Amino acid sequence: MVFPSCLHDESIINKLLRRFSFTVYILRANVASEQGWIDIQISGRAPEIEESLSWLREQGVDIVLLTN
Repeated sequence: MVFPSCLHDESIINKLLRRFSFTVYILRANVASEQGWIDIQISGRAPEIEESLSWLREQGVDIVLLTN
């Protein structure tokens, strides 16, 4: 997840967990003054994960999918 500075004060992960029923693992993060990023792993049902990714994009978060 890459998010702009205007979202630094938002509790994006907290809102994500309240809105959707799945598990989020924060793997690493870097929050700078202009832009921040968080690597997360989401475990749950595929339809709900897809819906959550759409919701994050609507909030202004850029999503980069990483694979092993």
